Amino acid sequence: MSGIKASLTAALLMASVSVAHAGENAPFIYLATQDPFVSPEAPNAKNDIHVFGGVFAGGSFGSVVQFWDADYTDNFMIGGIYGRDFKDLGAGFVLGGVAGAAIRFGDDDDTSGELWAGLRIRHHGLVIGDLAIAPGFTAGLSVVTGPTEIERAREIHYDGDASFLGFLGPEVAFKLRQAPHVEFVYQLHHRSGADGTFGDFGEGSNASTFGLRYRF
Repeated sequence: MSGIKASLTAALLMASVSVAHAGENAPFIYLATQDPFVSPEAPNAKNDIHVFGGVFAGGSFGSVVQFWDADYTDNFMIGGIYGRDFKDLGAGFVLGGVAGAAIRFGDDDDTSGELWAGLRIRHHGLVIGDLAIAPGFTAGLSVVTGPTEIERAREIHYDGDASFLGFLGPEVAFKLRQAPHVEFVYQLHHRSGADGTFGDFGEGSNASTFGLRYRF
């Protein structure tokens, strides 16, 4: 947990420095220690609903992080996630939990379902004028009703079972001062056996997802 927190802090500081050097006319920039666009007197928005759509890629986790240059397939997923914040960790970090469900389908895939749940750590973000850019990271477990074609090929490769795997969801969210409860979210949806910990599996599957999150 401390490693994730340190990584998110470093990413935010690097972004702050890079924007600050853009010139003397750079917008007002700061790291938010609380929700930047909601009055401190307002009740905290502890719950959120996130709806999304995504496309699967054939590469590994490391290659799909560069989502603009990934090897995408004709296979997709649509779904929703419920999240709830549990604890303010200080310095702008918040710990919470999520539970999600999705349908997976496409030209090469039989339609299957997926359920997952995990813990999420997020930061209130880097504020640049009327825009907040907030990173987050979810880690948990995922179960599916059937494998995608990519997962089926990897079941053969690993001689494993993709039914029950670990789940990772690094993300970045964007929101405007004019709509403080709505975020546009990119999340990498990653299933993995964590080097054989689950299902005698290595790499599972990866999808780049884009969606909207509403906090309430």
